[in-house]
Amino acid sequence: MTPVKPLVVGLSSNVLEPAGAAARVDGIGTYTRELERALARGGHTVIRVGAPVRRGLRFVRPRIASRSFALPLPAMVAAGVVLPWRVPLAPFTERGLDVYHATDYLVPRLARTPVVATVYDAIPLAHPEWVNARLRPLKNWLLRESVARADVVIAISRAASVELIEHYGVAEARIRVVPLGVHERWFAACDDEFVDAVLARHRLRRGFILHVGTLQPRKNLDALVSAYEALPPRVRNARQLVLVGKYGWRAEALRERLLRLAPGGRVVWLDYADDDALRAIYQAAGVFVFPSLAEGFGLPVLEALAAGLPVIANDLGALREAAGDMAVWVDARRVDAIATHIEKWHETRDVAASRSARRAHAAKFTWEACVRKTSDVYREVID
Repeated sequence: MTPVKPLVVGLSSNVLEPAGAAARVDGIGTYTRELERALARGGHTVIRVGAPVRRGLRFVRPRIASRSFALPLPAMVAAGVVLPWRVPLAPFTERGLDVYHATDYLVPRLARTPVVATVYDAIPLAHPEWVNARLRPLKNWLLRESVARADVVIAISRAASVELIEHYGVAEARIRVVPLGVHERWFAACDDEFVDAVLARHRLRRGFILHVGTLQPRKNLDALVSAYEALPPRVRNARQLVLVGKYGWRAEALRERLLRLAPGGRVVWLDYADDDALRAIYQAAGVFVFPSLAEGFGLPVLEALAAGLPVIANDLGALREAAGDMAVWVDARRVDAIATHIEKWHETRDVAASRSARRAHAAKFTWEACVRKTSDVYREVID
């Protein structure tokens, strides 16, 4: 059997750098980081490609330990949209690269190197009311044009691929579906002493109702808070509602609501928790509720399953692909439906599957499997 030749992959790096990600790695950053690590474990060479990032009044290059190129990618994207031909970059940019993988929507036109782009969902185009209205038409036009220049587009679920065809106009033949993975850390139990310390720090009691995700309109957290407030007093007395996630955008009213509810101690909002603290929080929770109205994949649901938590989630195609029969599905547009399922779980512990089955299901989604399928896409465009 002929050994598989390792590849040299150019990878977007802006989403990995604190200067470009507000000192925190978001969902796209997590995907890029885990992809980079798994590629390295598989023997491939990764060269980060990043744009200079503005910090205050000066521009800084991404802080990268390995070889890198600092390119004005946003300007290159804009130029690529305006100019009708491929923009040849400086020769050293592409020298030695087998493929370039854009994971941050900044898809360059490269003269000599095939380009793969991961597009997570079509939310900006399908639901413009949920995104920042500033320069929205221009941004959406640039987004469509940018995605169109990739040789192959990776969708992170079959449901997402349908949206890419409908809203981005990507031909089905150019799309490859590659599900995300779950890091091993979410399966590992924390020491009880550490869990107790985390709970004490945030004044949490074991068995709470948990949600993890950025505060933004599509996450439907107003409905979750309303469902919690509609629960009978006996349930609210026994179960806190804990939301973990940074403040995103267009959620000013929700943020004010959470701050008003905070003094009672029943509704707790943690705008940030590092991975170790979040593992402890997953471990101490009683149930995970994910009422999001739109997702490309739904990685927090798989992380909760990896931790063994029962899951109540909105009935979305992408979430069903991730969780299968391991979750209880609800119409999250209805506050009463969310409340009913939470109360039913509290009273009967009626869940879709056993803890071991939930963990076994999540274990099927690994970053190694994601990288194997991604590497197949690389070799396809190279050949």
